[in-house]
Amino acid sequence: MNLQVIDNISIKEPSIDGQRVKVIYNIDGQILTINFRYYNVEIKRKYAQMLSLMPVVNYSLFVKSIKIDFPITEEDSKFLYEVLRLNSIEIYINKLIKRPEFFKDEYIPKKASIDEASWAPKLIFENGNPWEKIDTDRNRVAIMSSGGKESLLTYGLMNEIGAEVYPIYFNESGSHWKTAIPAYRYMSEKDPRTLRIWSDIDRFYRRINEMLPIFKKGALEMWSDTYPIQLYIFPVYIFASFPYIEKYAIGNIMKGDEYDDPKNFEPLDGIKHFYGILDQTKFFDDMLTQYIQSVGLNLRFFSAVRHITGLVEERILFHRYPELLKLQRSCHSCHYEDGEIVPCGRCSKCNGILLFLKANGIDPSIIKYKDIDVKRFMEEYPNRLYRIDESEKLHAMYKVSGGKIGRRDDSVEKIHFCKDFCPEETIPEEFRDKLIKIFKEYTIGIERD
Repeated sequence: MNLQVIDNISIKEPSIDGQRVKVIYNIDGQILTINFRYYNVEIKRKYAQMLSLMPVVNYSLFVKSIKIDFPITEEDSKFLYEVLRLNSIEIYINKLIKRPEFFKDEYIPKKASIDEASWAPKLIFENGNPWEKIDTDRNRVAIMSSGGKESLLTYGLMNEIGAEVYPIYFNESGSHWKTAIPAYRYMSEKDPRTLRIWSDIDRFYRRINEMLPIFKKGALEMWSDTYPIQLYIFPVYIFASFPYIEKYAIGNIMKGDEYDDPKNFEPLDGIKHFYGILDQTKFFDDMLTQYIQSVGLNLRFFSAVRHITGLVEERILFHRYPELLKLQRSCHSCHYEDGEIVPCGRCSKCNGILLFLKANGIDPSIIKYKDIDVKRFMEEYPNRLYRIDESEKLHAMYKVSGGKIGRRDDSVEKIHFCKDFCPEETIPEEFRDKLIKIFKEYTIGIERD
């Protein structure tokens, strides 16, 4: 099967104009651009160059070659090649095979093949000078912030234990920015360390998707709880943040990656994959930390909430950080009603949040769910669509129903230490004991997998 429907993507040298970065891409003769805007920070050329490479990783499986019109280091090229290869596997398994509703039949594999899945485009580039080393403060943390429960809880936790916290909001000019607006407005008023980056990257994704011949007619207009292609999302935000990381000498970059049950990560036809969340795993954090430190930046990448489930996260937010909980908008289709941003109450993400809230005895109206949405949810929750671990779903249903449906699983309410997915050491030593002490107040023990 020939999946490489794009011959070449050429990435031009990014232009820097004050607080703006512009990247031009030539995709088989068609010109597309992405713009980024910063606020009161110096933008070094190397940061703009590496940022420009990240968006095209999303299309790794469909591109024959990528020409980079500026020099990169050997470490850069090795990292880029590996993420291209890994992302191709993620798209192949978790999009073409598991979510085929977007794609024409001729692009859906009849049988999974590791040779077909692990495609990486040929990289054309010249070797360049090494990165400039920067000093950082290990007590300073940047949080990739979105308005969801994980990043809000991380903000509350890290502030409480004495870290110097910098919440960074990335506005991708798509509807997902609505989920971040309540939290961003609150923090930008209350916390002078709140930072923001504007971009039109969602428009770039839309335009390149329209160029691809792989989609069924109408697929890009179809409502869905997932992007049709894009799985490599967080690294764009991370690399976009580097000008702020250097300016404030930040030593840690944190994402809100919660516990994922290792039992769910089974290979498909012998092909190892990460269920579409590669960039949210410990594996990726370790890979990124190793790469970034190899080029001279003293940075660590980790999650404070990798050891607890979404059910426990909502519990901590409600009892410990109620003002932050009010800001939460975890929804695929947030929208305005009477001047307020409210969740839709019916998408798979809302279903998971409503289930967690009700299982914890928390009133969903706190985060703007309407009574009619909650009433319908309670009537339909056993049969609704969820994108959460099966054990977590069944245990939450058991609690909501008073034991009538679902299945009790006390591990869902424990702290998890798993060698391969979430060992204790993923949290830096200076933060570890303080965070675990807080977790113990809201869990029923520790489980070591």
